Amino acid sequence: MSAPFLIFFAVLFGATFGSFASVLVHRVPVKMSLMTRSQCTSCGHQIGAWENIPVLSFIALHGKCRSCGSKFSWSYPALEVGMAVLFAIAPLVFHSWTAVLLWISLSIFGLPLFLIDVKLHRLPDLLTGALFFASALIIICSAFAHHHFNRLVPSFVGALALATYYFAIVVVSRGGMGMGDVKLSASVGLISGYFGLHAVLVSSFTAFALGSLIGVALIVLGKAGRKTAIPFGPFIIVGQMISLLVLSHLGS
Repeated sequence: MSAPFLIFFAVLFGATFGSFASVLVHRVPVKMSLMTRSQCTSCGHQIGAWENIPVLSFIALHGKCRSCGSKFSWSYPALEVGMAVLFAIAPLVFHSWTAVLLWISLSIFGLPLFLIDVKLHRLPDLLTGALFFASALIIICSAFAHHHFNRLVPSFVGALALATYYFAIVVVSRGGMGMGDVKLSASVGLISGYFGLHAVLVSSFTAFALGSLIGVALIVLGKAGRKTAIPFGPFIIVGQMISLLVLSHLGS
């Protein structure tokens, strides 16, 4: 398949999974079923298939419910576009299908985790668990398909080491970091470890560097104080993504 067609399909699937990510963001924190059809929160109108086409339906309906005319949030198409961009990055940057699938797994579950943590300061177990098991499945299947068994040990060692490190921070900080960060770090260690234990260090350093820079910037701008709780999950996710992009550029 030529590069333009590959990117086209990546964008198409990315926008579709962006719509799914919206469902995760809005339903998982309140423990709503993921199997029921979407509906307007104002009038209860069930959203039909043609009303749920990523981005295009929002434009066609002028961002309003067809039944009652209430406005839909711009977060829906923004998520769809954001996920489409993340999916498009994968075939452009990575040189193996394992790396592509790990990036996609991180995008599908990482973006909702990012948004939920920013809004609610929570990292739901359903999503951190799904990210871990999806990534583990990709790595194990890749090991058997390509005989890369030598990558299994650093992957799972990375998961254990990073989770242990973050758990130690939870204990020492006495609430400065939550168990959700520990569970998320296990997935990050797993994914990073596939590219080598040095990748675990790169992703961790990037996460803490970003957290420190943003924290200091917020204090300087008067948007936060020394005791203001700042969710760390987004930095873990972005740090992992940046490290993967950097390592792929360096040929790791």
